Amino acid sequence: MQNEYLRHPLDPWKLCTAEGAISVDVPMQDMQRLQEMLVSAEGKAHYELHFSLGQHRLLQVQGKVKGEVTLECQRCLEAVSQTLESEFLWGLVTSEEAAVNLPRTHEPVFIENETLDLLPALEDELILALPLVAYHPEGSCKVPGQLTEQQPEVQVSTKKHNPFSALADLKKSLKSGQ
Repeated sequence: MQNEYLRHPLDPWKLCTAEGAISVDVPMQDMQRLQEMLVSAEGKAHYELHFSLGQHRLLQVQGKVKGEVTLECQRCLEAVSQTLESEFLWGLVTSEEAAVNLPRTHEPVFIENETLDLLPALEDELILALPLVAYHPEGSCKVPGQLTEQQPEVQVSTKKHNPFSALADLKKSLKSGQ
């Protein structure tokens, strides 16, 4: 039953006026755009959605998402598992004008033909919950050996090169030529 919410567009008016709730698990394999950002598409994300009517009959959805994804560690380039958790508040709108007039607390989600296609909106929330950069916890990265070996020290000369020394030589040669 829970996958029926993902296969067919929903009637947001009906759900909001009935103050409906949906609890759904979405497999990572069903989210194509998200898969491009992951090392592995195994696992699933759990969503809790509560539909309601807000002030001025605003269709709104309050939700939570929790899931575990496998990303690429930016230190060692190995797979790292990260738990993602996010809360969101959508304002369901049909036009740009309505989106601009939403309260600042609401994210606009567009409904077309009086229906809501739930899967792309849920996928967007998980993409927004991804960290900017994924790392293993400090000290547990498998850093390649060449980065951890002692590097020979480079000797730095203490004598600084004067960029105007060529001008000084030119000035001396001009004086001696007179």
